[in-house]
Amino acid sequence: MLNLETFKEYWDKAFPDVRLRRSHFVLAVSGGVDSIVLAHLMHTVKAKCTIAHVNFQLRCEESIRDEQFVRDFAGQYDMPIKVHACETAKYAETYKMGIQQAAREIRYAWFGALMQEITLAEHEIPSTTEQSNLAPNPKPVVLLTAHHANDNVETVLMQLFRGTGIHGLTGIPARRTDVLNMARPLLNFSKDEIKAYAAENNLSYVEDSSNEKDDYTRNLIRNTLLPKVAEVYPMVSENIIATTERLKEAEQIVVDTVNTFWKKGFKFKKGIPSIPIPYWNKVKGNATYTWGLVKQYGFKPQQIEEVHKILDANKGAYIASSTHRLINWEDQIQIVSNFSEKVYLTIDKTILEPNLASSHPDTVSHTIQTIYGTLQFERIKNSSALAIDKDPKYAYLDADKIEWPLLLRTWEPTDYFYPLGMPKKKKLNQFLGSLKLSPSIKSKVTVLCSGDRISWVVGNRIDDRFKIKPNTEIILKIQLQEPK
Repeated sequence: MLNLETFKEYWDKAFPDVRLRRSHFVLAVSGGVDSIVLAHLMHTVKAKCTIAHVNFQLRCEESIRDEQFVRDFAGQYDMPIKVHACETAKYAETYKMGIQQAAREIRYAWFGALMQEITLAEHEIPSTTEQSNLAPNPKPVVLLTAHHANDNVETVLMQLFRGTGIHGLTGIPARRTDVLNMARPLLNFSKDEIKAYAAENNLSYVEDSSNEKDDYTRNLIRNTLLPKVAEVYPMVSENIIATTERLKEAEQIVVDTVNTFWKKGFKFKKGIPSIPIPYWNKVKGNATYTWGLVKQYGFKPQQIEEVHKILDANKGAYIASSTHRLINWEDQIQIVSNFSEKVYLTIDKTILEPNLASSHPDTVSHTIQTIYGTLQFERIKNSSALAIDKDPKYAYLDADKIEWPLLLRTWEPTDYFYPLGMPKKKKLNQFLGSLKLSPSIKSKVTVLCSGDRISWVVGNRIDDRFKIKPNTEIILKIQLQEPK
C-alpha cells in the first residue's frame, strides 16, 4: 500500500544518502498519474522541488493539454516549474533513431542541463550587505522520476527478449549517480497502488492516449503479453520482481569473484597494463569473465567473441573499442588507451647548481618524476676511475655540450638523431623499429632535447654528438627508473 508512511519508509531504505529536507529535487512530471502522485508526495513532505515538464510535441492538442495541466498543478501547489518544448520527430529523423530513443535522449539531456543550472544558482553567494560574509550552503540537486514496479517488470522482459547478461535482468536501478544524480522513489510500488493513492487524495491527472496503442514494444508487453501470462501465472509481476532481487545478490557475488580473478592476473609490464595470455586462458571462452574485464575499457557485449580470438591471434593483432585497444604482444594482452598522454617538460639548469652547504659540492643530483618513469640527473667530474654503466637506462653526456634548458618530450615521426657510434643521422622512427618494440611501448618513448638536437632517446641510445671524450671535464649522468 502506498501512503506517506510507506513512502518515507522505502525512501530511508533505498536512499540513505539523500535527505528529503536537505536536497533540491527536480521532479520529472508528465501529468500522468505516476508523476502527479510523486509530486504530491514530495510536496506533502515539504521537500524543496522544481517541476520539470518536457513537451515532446508528438500528440498535437494532447501535448498542449498536458503542458497546461502540469502548469496548473504547479500553480495549485505553489511549486516552481520549468518547461522544455522540443521537436522530437525532427530530432529522431535527423539522428536516424526511433521516437522513443529520441525522446529519452532529449529529456535526460535537458534534465542534466536544468540540474546544472539549479546547482549554480544554489552555489550563488548572497549579495545583500547583511549576508555578504556568510558562506553559501548549497543543497545537492537530485532528479526524481516516477518509475514504478510495473515499469520494472516490463523492462526486465524487454531485456530478456533482446538478449542480456545477468545485469540486464536485475531491472531498473532505484538509485544512480553515474551520469545524473537521480532516484526513483516509486519503484517499490505498483501501478494499482499509485492509482489508489491518487483516488484517496482526490488527485486528477491526464491520460496519454498513446499508452493504449501497441505501437511500442513496452506497450505491447504491458497491454497484451502480461495480461495473457497472468491468466496462467496470476502473480507474474510479483514473481519477476522477487527474481530481480535474487539476481541482484547473485550479480554481486559474480562481480566480486570476477574482479578478484582479474586483479590477481594484472601485470604492469613497462608501465602498460597487461594480462598474461596463459592466465587469461584459464577462463578462455567464458563471456562472464571476459565482460567483467573489458566493459570498463569501452568494449560492447557484441565484441566478446572477437576479444576471445585475440588470445590466439598473431603478435601485434588487436581489437579496438572507442577508448582502448587490446593488443596481443609477447604472450601478453596489453590494454592501451587510444588517448595516450604526451610528455612535454622543460628542465632548467638550476637543478644542478652546487649546494654550497654540501660536503661534496662537485657532485650534484636531482630527481624528476614523469608519467613514464623517474629521471635522476647527476653532475659529476670525469676521471679515469669513472665506471660507465652500459645499461641503456643510463646516459653519460658531455655537460659542456648541453644547451639549457633541456626539453623532455614524446618523440615525433619527423625526429632524427645520430645514434652513438654512427657517423650518419638516422630517422628515429626507423631506429625504434629496429628495436622491435611493441606499438604501445614505442608510443611511450621520450627524447631529451638540447636546443634543437636530441641528446638522448630516453632508455635506449644517446646521440653521438653528446658522448663523453677523454678531455670531457664535467659529465651529466642521467638514469631512467621505469615504473614497475
